[in-house]
Amino acid sequence: MMKILLIIVVACLLLGGLWQWNTQSRLYVIDAPLPVDFPADGFSHRAFEKLLQRFVDSQGNVDYQSWKDSTDGQHNLNRYLAAVAQLSPENSPQRFASEQDSLAYWIYSYNALVIHSILANWPLESVTHIKAPIEVIKGLGFFYNQKFIIGGQTYNLYQLEQQKMVHTKADPRLHFVLNCASTSCPAMRPQLPVGVALEPFLQQAAIDFINNRENVSIDANCQTISVSKIFDWYLDDFVAVAPAKPHSENNDKSDGKDQRLIAYIGTFANTELKNRLADCGVLRLNYKTYDWSINKSTL
Repeated sequence: MMKILLIIVVACLLLGGLWQWNTQSRLYVIDAPLPVDFPADGFSHRAFEKLLQRFVDSQGNVDYQSWKDSTDGQHNLNRYLAAVAQLSPENSPQRFASEQDSLAYWIYSYNALVIHSILANWPLESVTHIKAPIEVIKGLGFFYNQKFIIGGQTYNLYQLEQQKMVHTKADPRLHFVLNCASTSCPAMRPQLPVGVALEPFLQQAAIDFINNRENVSIDANCQTISVSKIFDWYLDDFVAVAPAKPHSENNDKSDGKDQRLIAYIGTFANTELKNRLADCGVLRLNYKTYDWSINKSTL
């Protein structure tokens, strides 16, 4: 019995050591001055916004090659990220006048760090090509093993998304503005509103994403609604705020969640999609295959 326990303990220690080795992080340290004319009070996203307007096309794709080739483009991104590294709503709350200003900071910091990571590893065909030594979870290298300094604290992209936005803000529309540099991600949006302007920004992002047939579509036979894999990954987030809808006839719990998700989608549907949902009635839910190829553009 003692021998078996010893073997189990040794195995656990070996597995723990292997996991720790596999998840060793690459820490990005930004060594740059703050953006020119960065305010003494508040927090300005203008430097990043100007870069997005320069390198993002009308479809929300990014011209990474031109950005990589641009010395001032990379330098100005580093300046913005230097401000992100030094200042945050946590260590400098006086700079953020409202909850919306704080949320905007976390959203735009996430997107800027994603772009910084892509440029640091360019050329790149997919974020999944940035790998951990043993890629036991798809995206481990990109979302977990890369770490960044934000307001003096260290986060990976997964922690930044979950701890600073999704679980604390409880607004699933965040999933429509966080860009993971992949084709199936929400489009990169080149305008960066703050304060009261953030609410319509989130609302429009949800409307645009849901009414894009690449993300939500109903088959011709009115049997299946196919939706982005994002709705599957964060199903509970969407269902938690969905309008109540009766369970289907079989009262299956998962099917009940499916119908509530469809009800959530309906709250942002345009006239065409809303009419299709009404005409089709109860639909079977299908999740689309996620396209992890880089959302690159050539402007």
